This record gives sequence, C-alpha cells and structure tokens, in this order.
Amino acid sequence: MAKKLWGGRFTAKMNPLFEKFSSSIETDWRLAECDLIGSYLHIYVLYGAKLISKAEFLALKKGIKSLLSDAQKGALRPDPACEDVHSCIQNMLEKKVGKAVEKLQTARSRNDQVAFDTRFYCLEESMGLHHAIFELNKSLKALAGRYASLIIPGYTHLQHAQPVYFKDYLGAYEAMFVEDAARLECFAGRLEITLGSGALAGTPIPALVYKTQIKKALKELGLVDPIYEVLPPKNSLVVVSDRDFVVELLSILAIFGMHVSRLCEDLILWSSKEFDFIELGDEFCTGSSLMPQKKNPDALELMRGASGILYGDLMSVLTTMKGLPLSYNRDMQWDKQPLFASLDIVRFETYILTQLVPAIKMKKLSIDRQLEDESLYATDLADYLVSKGETFRSAHESIGRLVRYSISYNKAIKDMSDAELKQFSRHFGKEEVLKRLDPKSSVYFKKSVVRK
Repeated sequence: MAKKLWGGRFTAKMNPLFEKFSSSIETDWRLAECDLIGSYLHIYVLYGAKLISKAEFLALKKGIKSLLSDAQKGALRPDPACEDVHSCIQNMLEKKVGKAVEKLQTARSRNDQVAFDTRFYCLEESMGLHHAIFELNKSLKALAGRYASLIIPGYTHLQHAQPVYFKDYLGAYEAMFVEDAARLECFAGRLEITLGSGALAGTPIPALVYKTQIKKALKELGLVDPIYEVLPPKNSLVVVSDRDFVVELLSILAIFGMHVSRLCEDLILWSSKEFDFIELGDEFCTGSSLMPQKKNPDALELMRGASGILYGDLMSVLTTMKGLPLSYNRDMQWDKQPLFASLDIVRFETYILTQLVPAIKMKKLSIDRQLEDESLYATDLADYLVSKGETFRSAHESIGRLVRYSISYNKAIKDMSDAELKQFSRHFGKEEVLKRLDPKSSVYFKKSVVRK
C-alpha cells in the first residue's frame, strides 16, 4: 500500500474515482530526477539547521544518491499506486533508509517541491533545446553551402516577386531560429530556482542556512555552473503560486513551432509537382495505401500540424492560471501535461529537421525554368530607368505597361524589338533590357544586404 504524505486529519478513505482523477504519478514522474536533486539539497539544509542527526543525514544522502543514480540511468520506475512523484520518492527512500525518511518532509511542502522540480526541469530542457537549435542551424548552413550560388524565385503573396539566393532564403529561417535560441537563453538566465517557501509562508530555518547549505550540496552534485544557483525565496507566496515561467517557456516553444511550421509549409510546396524545386529524402516520407506513385511529405505535415498543439498548450496554461487566487491551488497540477507535451514536440521537431534538411536535393532545372518568368525582373527594369534619371513613379508606370503589353500580345520582353521597347521608355535598348532579365544580374545589383 503506497503511503501518502498526509492523512491524519481524515477518517474516511478517498473516493476511488477521485483518487484516480487526482493522481499525477503518470505525468509528473518525469520530474523524479529533479525531485531527488531537490531532496538532496533539502537534507543539507536540515542538517545545517540541526533538524536531523549526522547518522540520519548520511543515511538519507546515501539513499537519495542511489535513487538519483538509477534515475539518471533511466532505471527508476514509479509505483502507479502512489499519489505523485513526491510521495513515490519518499516511499522508495523509506525502503532504503527506514525511519530516517520520516524527517525528510520537515520544513518542506509539496507546493515548494513542485515549484523547484518544475523550474529545474525547465532550466535543463531549455538549455538542451538551445543546443539542439544550433545543431539545426548547422544543418541549414551546410545545405546553403552545398548550393551557395543557387538562385531561386522569391515570393510575396505566394506570387513570383524577385530572384533571391537560396542561401539567403535558408538564412531567413536560420535568423528566426537564432532568435528562438536567444529567447531560450534569456529564459534560462532569468529563471529563479528557490527552496524554502514551505507551503506558502516560508519555514523556520534561516535564509542564510539555506544559502550556505544549498551551495555545498550543489557542489557535491557537480552543479557548479552559476545557472544552477538555488537560493532562498524573496517572496514565498509567489514561488508556490507562480507559473509564469511555464507560460513563458510555452510561448517560446509556440513561436519556435510557428517558425518550424512556416519552413515545413515552404518545403511541402516545393516538393509538389507544381513547384518541383526539391526532392525530399525517402526516409522522411510515406506512401499511399491506395496510390502506388505517392511520396507524401508526412514528416513536414506532422510538424506543420503540431503548431496547433503548441498554441493550444500555451492557451491551456494561461486559461488555467487566469482566475486563481493566491497562493497555491491544485488547478496548477494541470500545467505539467501541456508543458511536457510541448517540450516533446519541439524536441522531436528539432532533431528530425536536423536530419531532414541535409537530405534535401535541389532541382536546378525546375528552378531555372521558373526563373525564366520575366515578371521576376520588373523591379530591376524599373531601377534601371531610375538610374537613367526617371522618377520611380514614372518608371513603375512604364514597366507596368510593358508587362501588360507582354501579356496581352503573348510576347516575351526579351523577344521585343528596340522599337517596341522604346514605346515604354526612350532609355530602353535591347542590350540593356537583356542584361536585366537575368537572375545573376538581379541578385548582383542588390547592394543593401550585408552578406558574410
């Protein structure tokens, strides 16, 4: 029978349906390693405050380190009969150290534990994702390097706009992901991890004891990087009741998911027969159960669709928190599922894209056919007229009429005679026009972009 961390005040057993509904062990077991780290720090505090003996301290320390080692190896398994990760860890420790565990909850509440666990978990996850995003950008850089001189049609409103370097296109997504990584770095740097809030009002142990003993414990665990600093709370009520950090991380993940979705949408379009710009690796596609010819970009579609889940997870926690009075409320248990789900999705997306991007092959012949569209060079022709002294308004009007003439008479601009071209501007000549109807010239004349 799994022991609970409470119960003396009650005479009736929990309703079985309510017990099942309120149990969080299946979800919050993911926090087991963080909970053990928190317990490790806590026994140092209890020993420093002379609330446990040296023998009890050493027994608890040995038991916690043993369980922590198992957790880090993935060998620790939860007891589904336990109420939550905190009670499960306590029961496991009792089997290892006996009655010494009865003092572990001294000056500690699960409200404080879950606040520590969730913050510590978010810190670790955000740093891991930060690294993974830079690995993804390495893949984008490598693909750009393979096709460094490739020019593709650029789009606005999903219509042909102007030629651009493919490396600049990839660089746009690289820049988005750099911003996502910067948000994660900022989040991790600002995240305050504390112990000592108790249920809401603090504990009888002096803040200095927390500060000095936690520092010793972190050093013992090898967590010496300043980012792992754990301090006594500045305001204990906000520590146990605040989930702004969850909302902030979910917001960062949702923005990243939006960027991934946009990249996936472009690649999905480009892999279609209508565009035919790219060939995706077979290992990231599936076939049809009916149509033998199909090669479907399922990995990209799943990542595009996952953005809706990321947005929903963010809204879920915002909605849960919006009307809660201070301080802790059990409603806050529902922050774990959306948090974990979003982190899992983004982790999968980052790792998959990092491997999917290098497998992309560009179809230069198809791209070159699209670059034959003379409308892509309309702005270049207008800029040429401006260089000859015309106002941009006049040049814009002249090129607009030229394009309309080309469409109306189904005649390419490059095939027009000098006489025809001069109907639209006295500065036009066949040679000068042909120079501008070229993708290499088009990107060459764009001087404002600072390229590395």
